[in-house]
Amino acid sequence: RQEYSVVAWFAERTFRPGLWPTLAVLALLPLLLWLGWWQLDRADQKQSLLASFAAGDQTATALSGGLDTHSRYTRVRSEGRFLTDRQILIDNMTREGKAGYFVLTPLVTESGAVLVNRGWIPKTFGKGALPDVAVGGNPRSVTGRMDHLPRAGLALAAEPLPQEWPMVMQFPTLEEIARETGLDLVPGMILLDDDQPDGYARQWKPMEIGPERHLGYAVQWFALALTLVIIWIVVNLRKRTYD
Repeated sequence: RQEYSVVAWFAERTFRPGLWPTLAVLALLPLLLWLGWWQLDRADQKQSLLASFAAGDQTATALSGGLDTHSRYTRVRSEGRFLTDRQILIDNMTREGKAGYFVLTPLVTESGAVLVNRGWIPKTFGKGALPDVAVGGNPRSVTGRMDHLPRAGLALAAEPLPQEWPMVMQFPTLEEIARETGLDLVPGMILLDDDQPDGYARQWKPMEIGPERHLGYAVQWFALALTLVIIWIVVNLRKRTYD
């Protein structure tokens, strides 16, 4: 009976779309569909990053440049000496809810210099208090993954840099670090392998939010688009009138 009553309800109605509801659907539906496809594209990008990160587990190759010659997350090997008096502390880095820094140390090689991210270290509080990031300048072989410098989600106004080392910087560009250190740096940096000495907390991962989250967002946007179409159809069903 209930099924029959629903069929009868629809049978007594005809579809006559109104102008304003139709215009609203025409405006909103493409936006909802675009947001769904955009999230699917973001999921594909994240999946590609995961594949690149997994592919980076291969044997390290000799460093022959930066991200201009090596793909992101490629494992590389380079020999040189750490420039111990020109280290950079990247501020506003958090780990397990704690504030800290990434420690970037230039590695000077025969062919140039590359930044090495030696990992995360907790922030020390107090006026002028900075963590001790001293490291030896002895010859060494460094292995790790190529990556770009940390990027800010929201760009902030630049503040004057203190002329002291290690220098605290907020999401600097490679050009800014090169200017302060006086080095000709290759693009990107090396994420120091976990088994390498003279490093700090290192649990490198390609992203905080995986592709699954974006797939979930895509489903939500497409579901909203479908709901919008259903509502548009239902509200424009008019009861038949007979003359």
